[in-house]
This record gives sequence, C-alpha cells and structure tokens, in this order.
Amino acid sequence: MLGDIAEGVCKAVKGAAHSLLDVAPVKISLAGTLSFFFSSHGTALVAFIVLILLDLMTKWLSLSHKYLLDQGICRTQAGLWQCIQSMKKAFANRYITSEMMKTKFAGKIILYMVLVAAVVQVDSMTGGDGVFLRTAWFYLAATEAVSIVENLRDAGVQRLTPLLTFIRSKLGGLK
Repeated sequence: MLGDIAEGVCKAVKGAAHSLLDVAPVKISLAGTLSFFFSSHGTALVAFIVLILLDLMTKWLSLSHKYLLDQGICRTQAGLWQCIQSMKKAFANRYITSEMMKTKFAGKIILYMVLVAAVVQVDSMTGGDGVFLRTAWFYLAATEAVSIVENLRDAGVQRLTPLLTFIRSKLGGLK
C-alpha cells in the first residue's frame, strides 16, 4: 500500500516536471517579451510604433485627398471625413499601395532599432547617462510628429500650417 502511494507520487512528480518543461520555453519567452515592453526601451519602441502607425494613417488621408482632387472634387469639399470615406477608392485606384506603406513601416522600425542600438553603445562608452539615447528618441519622435502634421496639412487641414512652421522653428532645421 505504501509502495503504491510512493509510486503514485513519483508519477505525479514526473508528470508535473514534464508539463513544466514543455511550457518553460513559452513562459520564458513571454516573460522576456513582457519585461522588454515594460522597460524604457520597450515603452519607447511601442510609442514609436504608434507614431509610425499615425504617420501611416495620416499619409493615407493625404493620398486619399489627392485622389479626391484628381477626381475633380474641390478643395473645400475634400475634408477629412471625405478623405476617410474615399480611402477604399484611393486603394483601388493605386493612390495608396500596401507595398509602399509596408516598406516604409519596416524601414522605419529597422532604422529605430539600429539607431537605438548604436546610441546605447555610445552612452555606454561615454558614460553619458542616456543623453544620446534620449536625443535619438527626441529626433525620431520629432520627425514622425512633423510628418504627421505635414500629412494632415496635405489632407486639406490648412490650419496646421502655422503649427508646422512653429514646430520646424523649434527643431532648428532637423526636418
């Protein structure tokens, strides 16, 4: 009887060990991913991805606006809502192509990763307390913000021209 209990416990321990080992790579990967995304680098990467997606959507709006103008719609009627509604037609008429947008998105993410990896090393070498990293983040975020405002202006929101002028003056010619 005692031998049966010991054998049952051994089987349970073996089964639990196998079960833990089967999912260990998944748990380790998930823990690593979560710790990265909640670190300062991960948070910055997510913020940069959001900025890129906003840039992408506003670029679609500007290309949709161009489509509307080419269709003979006057500038005053080609507002943001009309641009949103005509996006599907702009895609269908190849004003917006997924290939072009996919390439730009991937290129920006690669640029971000390479630039951040480089400046982290510079900060490490110089003991810069993250000054080069923060500068790179500022540059990347500022250029995306300028691009978003430009896209909205090109989508017919002319009231953004003074804001664009102001931002460019504060950036000192970065873009």
